[in-house]
Amino acid sequence: MSIELFTYLSQGTGAGITPHYLPGIIVTAATLLLLLVISVKRSHALAAVITGAGLVLAALAQFALLQAPAASASLFHFDAINTLLSLLLLLLLIFLWAQMPGWLAGQEEPREEYYLLFQLAGLGGWAMLASNHFASFFLALELMSLSLVGLISYRASLSDSLEAGIKYLVLSSLASALILMGMALLYLQSGSLAFAAVFTPGSQETQASAYGITAAVFIITGLMFKLSLVPCHLWAADIFEGAPLPSTALLAVLSKLASFILLWRLFGMALWYDNPLLMQLIALVAAASMLLGNLLALQQRQLLRLLAFSSIAHFGYLLLTLLLLGRPDSTGQAPTATSSLHAGSGIDAGMGLATEALLFYLIAYLLTLTATFSLLLRLRHINRLEQLSGLFWYKPLTAAALALLMLSFAGVPLTLGFVGKFYLISAAVAGQLWWLLYVLVIASVIGLFYYLRVIMVMLERRDDPLVLGKAAATAGYGVSLPMGQTGLAETLLSSLVILLIVGLGTFPGQLATYLNSLIP
Repeated sequence: MSIELFTYLSQGTGAGITPHYLPGIIVTAATLLLLLVISVKRSHALAAVITGAGLVLAALAQFALLQAPAASASLFHFDAINTLLSLLLLLLLIFLWAQMPGWLAGQEEPREEYYLLFQLAGLGGWAMLASNHFASFFLALELMSLSLVGLISYRASLSDSLEAGIKYLVLSSLASALILMGMALLYLQSGSLAFAAVFTPGSQETQASAYGITAAVFIITGLMFKLSLVPCHLWAADIFEGAPLPSTALLAVLSKLASFILLWRLFGMALWYDNPLLMQLIALVAAASMLLGNLLALQQRQLLRLLAFSSIAHFGYLLLTLLLLGRPDSTGQAPTATSSLHAGSGIDAGMGLATEALLFYLIAYLLTLTATFSLLLRLRHINRLEQLSGLFWYKPLTAAALALLMLSFAGVPLTLGFVGKFYLISAAVAGQLWWLLYVLVIASVIGLFYYLRVIMVMLERRDDPLVLGKAAATAGYGVSLPMGQTGLAETLLSSLVILLIVGLGTFPGQLATYLNSLIP
């Protein structure tokens, strides 16, 4: 269905639905269709096709909306930035979906429900990015979180998966309860749950009251649990390790993207950056997350635990962008006026460099992380660093792609991660966050050690991989290396990863120019 036809139909119904809802409607329709198909006949191939077709059509519709005018309703707000982020989310979901059929084919549990929960989690994340009301935000958050509970505990035959699911359910419920308490306090003050009514320019005295500050602390703490930031980070490693690999990837990518963008928007709309107490809290959390995340990752020999603690550090880096909100721009003027185009987004004119740094770093990190999980899904049963030993000599293209991803995480030049970190440091220098810059540099040096360790392990020379596989199995690690030849799908995936990481890292100009054009 074209955007023009959809606009005509929505105007004819008088429902006020804009074309911006089309990607969400497509994913919802694909979910309902899959539910009906499962009730009639179980087919793994058909479930995969329906899921993939729904995500691809939704991504195409989202791409067509990149140039659409901003639209705002009582529950959702759509502008150029959250349209781009929604497209990024859908593309990452497609990337993960492409690796899922091969992984699910080797599982004993029913496969069709996994695709169902996968789509529901994606729909919740998509709705969170556009939420303009605490009701829509909370419903989208719970849709995503409850779907993730099922995905994390999917492998019911394994105690680790069930334990991870229970842990996530309990901690997710705690985070939701904290957010609900904050919402209740804001409702007590304003009598509304709409962002526009709660965070109006005339309500700043209310926001600075004891109720307003307490509500902000509750909401920020709840979202910190979702982002696994220090001190709400202890759950991340256990769940990353215990959950099925595609579920871990979805948790690391989808949940954190949606939660961080919402936190960023709330800081902008509520002007929480004008409160010294909240900014000091964010600064301490950022410093602790950068240092502790990298220090804990440095001690890990388990690959998924390493990625979990690494994720804590990277979102600690991203917290610097919250500290830059409201700071004077290059002309020395603090941003105060909000562009009419971005009236519901929380983005103020003058926040250009901080916003551009956030978007570029977030895109760089999530692309790198999604590519890493996609390669690990192709390298079956890889859990520990020792199991990557000698990978370069048996699968050189795959090992080269994985090595480039590690370098991108570390921020080494000519990779996408380097450009993202350069943007972040430039914005922090412009905002004069000097002591946090020192922490960032120290934390990055620590991170370089464990990322290089992964590469060194892959470069180690080993005997025949079959012998190594038996030795690893005897040691309780499972199968060390895939014994078959590198397939076409794995070759294409590795080539795409190398092209993406090095290409955007070497020529980031077009992406940077496009991101800059989105900012008022």
